[in-house]
Amino acid sequence: KVFPVLFFLVAALISLTTMTRMVEEQRTQIGTLKALGYERRAIAGKYLGYACVATLTGSIAGVLFGEKVFPFVIITAYGIMYEHIPNVVIPYNIQYAFMASAAALICTLLATFFSCSRELREQAAELMRPPAPRQGKRIFLERMGFFWNRLSFTWKATLRNLIRYKKRFFMTIFGIGGCMALLLVGFGLKDSIFDIGLLQYHELQLYDGNLILNEDATEAERTEACEKLAADARVERTSETLLKQVTIGCGDTKGDVYLNVPKEAEPFFRFVVHRDRITKEVYSLEEDGVILTEKMAKKLGVAAGDSIYIQDEEKGELEVVVSAVCENYMQHYLYMTSSLYEKIYGKTPEYQSVYFMMEEGRETEQEEVGEEILREKGALSISYTSDIETQLNDMLVSLNIVMVVLVISAGMLAFVVLYNLNNINITERKRELATLKVLGFYPGEVAQYVYRENMILTVLGALAGILLGKFLHQFVIVTVEIDSAMFGRNIDFSSFVYGFLITVAFSVFVNGVMYFKLKKINMVESLKSVE
Repeated sequence: KVFPVLFFLVAALISLTTMTRMVEEQRTQIGTLKALGYERRAIAGKYLGYACVATLTGSIAGVLFGEKVFPFVIITAYGIMYEHIPNVVIPYNIQYAFMASAAALICTLLATFFSCSRELREQAAELMRPPAPRQGKRIFLERMGFFWNRLSFTWKATLRNLIRYKKRFFMTIFGIGGCMALLLVGFGLKDSIFDIGLLQYHELQLYDGNLILNEDATEAERTEACEKLAADARVERTSETLLKQVTIGCGDTKGDVYLNVPKEAEPFFRFVVHRDRITKEVYSLEEDGVILTEKMAKKLGVAAGDSIYIQDEEKGELEVVVSAVCENYMQHYLYMTSSLYEKIYGKTPEYQSVYFMMEEGRETEQEEVGEEILREKGALSISYTSDIETQLNDMLVSLNIVMVVLVISAGMLAFVVLYNLNNINITERKRELATLKVLGFYPGEVAQYVYRENMILTVLGALAGILLGKFLHQFVIVTVEIDSAMFGRNIDFSSFVYGFLITVAFSVFVNGVMYFKLKKINMVESLKSVE
């Protein structure tokens, strides 16, 4: 829902600038038609009809292409997660096609209507004359003498022109800002989602594997399995824990978490790190409070110091105090000491899970260790962190193509915006640029005169897009999260650089294309009479 809105806003901007320019270019014709007795609605109908036909043609092409290609690309990418889908069926959706076409038609027709209505208010005699050049005004920088006096003539003219053409100024910044924001969201989603495996299994959950004990085995058999795992020379350390799923809540809001109770709280930090996501402050388990993972804390609306309850079939609701909220990305956990467990449950915890860490350099032998331990009657199953991380990364790789589609679409949109606005800028100022040529400016100097403005506007638009992109990225990340996971909130510095460079690269490319149009401007244009 978010991306189409941004694309439509930028598309509406392109439509507004294009139709405004078309109406302004034909203002003499409009004045002539008005002088000959044509009514306003008849003249406006010509341009509204043109906009309608162009929009409907584009909409049909977009629906025929877009409703087949984009869903196919994205669904095929997700095929890694859903391996048993035999074939992909993508029928045309008339409702979506109608909604998109109607939105595009409304945007274009409204832009055309406002452009026509402004011109048609003037008298026929005024319309048959070209519009008066925009009046230049003193700008704020001129009051800063220590800065302004050191600028060359061309830089002074450039800065004045930026303020002189206010509509182009804001349209360029908004258009480039929107494209930059979309690029940043595309790269930022990749950063936020792809990093969760690295953060979860290399910085927070440091153990290499988890052995689940067989509850049907005797106590002696379970103890023997634990001792054999701890005695293995390839295993550095182990930690027995109680690990079971419980329901917790605060008020009417409830959620399922894994209750994790280590047998020994002191060395447990070697296996699981409890820290704040922003400040990186590390927490330790306390006798009078529990540590809750961040995503579930937000769902329940609780923070450190608040009380929650644990739902128990025998004792009902058991109240505990949240001593800290820790960073976590996969699943939800509630950590407490064994003494606190005994206090609220009234019984000793039954440890049925064993975390283990391999000796440094021997991580590749973990499956051999697991196979030996599973021969014990007290062992039920074993899972390896590396396998879970690999499965997670395999699923997330499917998102690559989605990011590519988004980035390419935003890049193409940036190109269209820049090309359109630059084309209009040169067409509007043809007489001014021709006059510069008459005054002795070389083609390269005339090009620099225009390019300098374009690059300044591109940089300002990209900076505005960075601010918009950060807010949009945060909104999208929170919106697309699934219940059992929390995505990262970070955007890597490299993503800002890539987005900025792509935007600037498109601007440079458009400037290169426009050079040939600048070169063709005839100096005789400056001598033509305006009558």
